[in-house]
Amino acid sequence: MAMILESLSIPLVNLVLCIIIVILGILCFRKSGEMLPAFIGAAFGLFGISHAATLAGLAASLELPLIIIRTLAYVLVIVALWQHLKNSLIQKETRQGWVDYFKSETGQADGEKRT
Repeated sequence: MAMILESLSIPLVNLVLCIIIVILGILCFRKSGEMLPAFIGAAFGLFGISHAATLAGLAASLELPLIIIRTLAYVLVIVALWQHLKNSLIQKETRQGWVDYFKSETGQADGEKRT
């Protein structure tokens, strides 16, 4: 009995945590409009499907579909992080461009202060 409870508790905890992350992803996306929380929420929704199948005792019979679902979830996380990295680099380059522009407009060279 303890073995059955232990084997169900891990997928159950994982499923509950996935549901919380999906809800937070939706809320963050609605508030910010950023895709990162939406992608992460969607990925954990897919992981939740996998955990729900395990709890329902279907993991063995749905092995290939669950591998595909988990792979898609990981790909969603990779895409989300890649987009975030790309956007962060673009923002950094844009900020630096504005700094360089204003330095040239004010006649300031690097390290030189106006008095």
